[in-house]
Parts: sequence; C-alpha cells; structure tokens
Amino acid sequence: MLARTWRGVTKAEDADAYLTYLHQTGLTHYRRTPGNLAAYCLRKVADGRAEFLLVTLWESMDAVKRFAGDTPERAIFFPEDDRYLIDRDLHVTHYEVPFAEGQAFEPQRVRFDDFRVAGPAGDLRLVDTGGGGKALPVVFVHGLAGNASHWQAQLEHLARQGRRGIALELRGHGGSTYPEPEDFTLESLTGDIAAVVRALGLRRFVLAGHSISGGVALAYAGENPRQVAGLFLVDPMTDSRRYPEEQVTAYLASLDAPDVAQAVRQDWAQMAGERSDVRERLLADLDATPLSAVVAVQRSSLRFDLAAALARYPGPKFSLVAPDNDAPHSLHRLGEGVAHQVVEGAGHWIQLDHPDAVNAALDAFLTKSAPA
Repeated sequence: MLARTWRGVTKAEDADAYLTYLHQTGLTHYRRTPGNLAAYCLRKVADGRAEFLLVTLWESMDAVKRFAGDTPERAIFFPEDDRYLIDRDLHVTHYEVPFAEGQAFEPQRVRFDDFRVAGPAGDLRLVDTGGGGKALPVVFVHGLAGNASHWQAQLEHLARQGRRGIALELRGHGGSTYPEPEDFTLESLTGDIAAVVRALGLRRFVLAGHSISGGVALAYAGENPRQVAGLFLVDPMTDSRRYPEEQVTAYLASLDAPDVAQAVRQDWAQMAGERSDVRERLLADLDATPLSAVVAVQRSSLRFDLAAALARYPGPKFSLVAPDNDAPHSLHRLGEGVAHQVVEGAGHWIQLDHPDAVNAALDAFLTKSAPA
C-alpha cells in the first residue's frame, strides 16, 4: 500500500469554497480510479490562510499511475485551481504504508461529510459518493422532515456497484439553511435540485424522490426533460386536488390549529409502519425540522397540480408504493398511468423499512432506463 500526499494553500475566506471544489474534482476522480483505497483531506485555517493536506491511499504504484499518468510524482491540477490556490506543491510525495487499521478503510461505507453548495435560498448540504464512470448518476431527494441519510442504504448500494449517488437536503431540512424570507412551495423547492445539479455539473442523471419530493422531482423533470433520464419515485405524494374541497379546506385549517405539532407527530407515527426503530428515527428527524417548514410544505402540496406535472415529463417513470398508497388518487393512477410495484407490509418510508426491496427495484429501473 502507498500513500500519496499533496499540500495547497488558499485564502481563509476561500476555505469552504475550495473544499466544495475538491469534492467535485480531485476527490471524485480518486473514487473513480480502480485501486484507490481511501482519501483524506486535512485542513488548518490560521493567519488568513487555509492549508490543505490531501492524503490518499493506493493499492500500488500502478494504481497511482491510473490516476496520475506516467509521471506520478507530478501533482494533478484542475481548471479552477488557479482561482483558489495562493501556494501549492507542484510535486507529490509517496510513502510506503507498513500498516493501516480502522473503519476508515472500509470502502463501501458512505461518509456523510458536511458538503455544501450555494442554493437559491441559502446553502444546501448534500452527500456525493463520487465515482460512476460512464454510468448515469442518481440524484436522491428526501421527503418532508427528512434528510440525506434516509437514502444511505441506496447510496451505499450504488457505491458498491461503482455508480455515483447524490443525496441533497432541501432548504430548512438537515444541515441546509432555513430560507429567509420563508419560501417552501413545491415549485420553489425544484430550485434546490437545480442548484445542486448546476454546482456538480451534472448533464444527465436519474432523479429519485420520496413522498412530497416525488412531486418536487416530477416538477423538476417536467422543466428539464433532457437532463432527467428517468424518475424513480418511492411512495410519492397523492393528488390532493382529487379530494373533496371541504376535506382540503378542513385540513388547511388544521395546520393553523394550536395542536398542529402534536397532530403532525401522530401522523408520522402512524405512517412510519411497524418497525419501532424506524419510527423513533423518523420522529427524531421530525423534531429536528422546524415546524414552520413542515406546515408550509404541507400547505403548498395541497394545491400542487400533480397530474399536470406528470403530463409534462415524457421520460421513463416508476413508482414503488406502500399498500396504503395504491388508490385512485395515487400518482401511478393519474393520466395514462405509471408503472408501479406495491411493497407489502411497508410503511411510508419504504427505503428505511425495506431497503433491499428499494435497491432491487432501483437496479431494475436503472437497467432498463439508465444502464451502466
């Protein structure tokens, strides 16, 4: 085993932007190279400077050459490095590694680093597994009061296959910024997807959405059909416009009631399914999400025209649903219909309840719609 080290320096105010840039360039290329075992980024900010030390581990010098070419002692740079770096090593140093221990060397685990990009309403946190080669990446969007970790089983599954997976956290969720002024319409949330796609330079990808973000993903796909190679939906939102108007009016009124927080928790516990560990996790995630965000998204979803959004996207679509979501107002029953599969015994968060079933369905969809 070999270690490859390199040092670079930016201005202190550029430290976060350069870290984001490293994720998009060098760290992604490391992951894509056969024989790369691990990558570490060490950072020290002091006296107006940010020093970065990159340490990567490799199976052999042949593996290093797959990344660096026939002159592996030369440092590799990318187009925007000149924008950030005020000092840099032009050459790298290689070390023999007599031993290495610890979980850091398990390549199939996805690390939930604090990786952020600028969104239309504040910073957005995301997870990017990197890698992928020529296979189309998959972009995952969590449901209401969720976060990127809801897709961990799918991200790790794709990473084992060498396909890139990206999970973003919508505004006001997880580690993403709460928008000021407040704006949580489903149409606005598509801007969060657009910002991540633009920041990562994605030209074409498969888009996956859960719950209300099934509608968000559908709206984005309708606006960008050439970018979205396919839509993979997990228990997506239903068409509220098909409910009686008095029922919708009553629900809107309940969102302004003093006991709305308690009512929302009861809904979450009921939808979570039979697994107590999943239920406890989801309630904790709900508690960590501002109630104002939860209420605002729910309010917008009641007026969202799901059928019209569905009609605007002509590409491949698949919906994986829980038994309670197999009804006339379900997304897969709208318009000309959408191919779907019911997962028996699943709660609303199927990717947490039955991750293997979701992975198998995702594999089948990718094989048909976005083959590697």
